[in-house]
Amino acid sequence: MKGSPYSLWLSAANRAAGFWMGHAANAVRRQQRAAVTEMTKAATVKPKAKGRRRTKRRTA
Repeated sequence: MKGSPYSLWLSAANRAAGFWMGHAANAVRRQQRAAVTEMTKAATVKPKAKGRRRTKRRTA
């Protein structure tokens, strides 16, 4: 096994920090996306959908 114990420890710590930083960044992105979606929903007014016309059933 190559490397000093300190170097191996730093590598493991860096890997763990990268993992958690990635998860934190993804959580921030999700929150930002949700906030923008809510703001655009409130800003845009959707026209009401027309109801479907019912067709008469044929009797056999």
